[in-house]
Amino acid sequence: MAERYKREIEEILQQAGEPGTGSGPRRSRPSLPRLILQQLAQSVSGKTWSLSPGRVMVGAVVLLLAALLLGISLLAWAGLVLFIIGYAMFFVRPPKVEKRWRGQRIDYTPDSWWSRLRRKIR
Repeated sequence: MAERYKREIEEILQQAGEPGTGSGPRRSRPSLPRLILQQLAQSVSGKTWSLSPGRVMVGAVVLLLAALLLGISLLAWAGLVLFIIGYAMFFVRPPKVEKRWRGQRIDYTPDSWWSRLRRKIR
C-alpha cells in the first residue's frame, strides 16, 4: 500500500515538473533588459487617461534623459521635480493589492455598525 502511494506521488511530481527531476520544461531566467521592459510596461499599463505614479516617474525619467542629451538645465529641473511628485504620489495612494487564498479572491468587506450590533445582541 505504501509503495502505491509513493509511486502516485512520484507521478504527480513528474507531471508538475519538479525542479529536481529534470523532466519538466526548463525556464531560463529573463535577461535584465527584458525585466526592465516588463516593469516599464506594467507601470504604464492601465486606463488610458489615468495618472499613476509609475507613469509620472516614467515621464520624469524621459525628461531627465532628454535634458542629458540636449543639455537643457530647465528640463532637468522639471524632470527632477516631476520625479519627486511621482514618488510622493506612490506614498499618498499606494496600489491596491488583491488578496487571494488558493487562487480564490478574499473579500473582506467591513460590516456596517448596525449589523455588528445585531450580531452582538443575538
